[in-house]
Amino acid sequence: KKKRNSKPKKSSNTSFSSAMGLQTKRYNNETTDFLVGLVLLIFAIYLTIAMTSYLFTGATDQSILENLRPHEWINTNHEFANYCASAGAIISYTLITVNFGLPAFLIPAFIVLVGLKMMKAYTINLWKWFFGMAVVMIWASVAMAKFLTPLFGGFTFNPGGKHGMFVMQTIENVVGPPGLTAILFFVAIVFLTFISAETITVIKKTLNP
Repeated sequence: KKKRNSKPKKSSNTSFSSAMGLQTKRYNNETTDFLVGLVLLIFAIYLTIAMTSYLFTGATDQSILENLRPHEWINTNHEFANYCASAGAIISYTLITVNFGLPAFLIPAFIVLVGLKMMKAYTINLWKWFFGMAVVMIWASVAMAKFLTPLFGGFTFNPGGKHGMFVMQTIENVVGPPGLTAILFFVAIVFLTFISAETITVIKKTLNP
């Protein structure tokens, strides 16, 4: 008697369809990631242009932004002077004036990194860059509010933003200006040491040439 083959034969059509389905799914995922990354890259460039324009047109737009009336953001009468129109003025005002001041430019820089990562143009550790840039932005916001405010008397916004000014005033109310300066210095040293252990050697050589 002939032995019957208990294993069913694989259908070549089914295997081919499955393989094609997987390839199509993978292709769609890569395409979606690339397109989303491209959108983020374009948005970051748009945001950078808007924020740069705000440095020169903020005085004109700020009075409108602080008393923004319903539907005024549509900019029908071209009230906004920002090069990126009302959307650029509103976003720039929120990031620069209300929040982090000049260090807010690190936000579009990080969006660029996310876009390049999604497009698979570069291999980037986003978590490392996120925490690093967040620390730098917050530290620089407070430091600029402390040391650069007298130099920005002609500007309508604080160089450290309202966030930097609030944190600076809160810390100074507790430990005074020397305490704030010491905290900023210590945080900077810790951050630089985290980036490179060579920082400790440099400090030692500075203290004992």
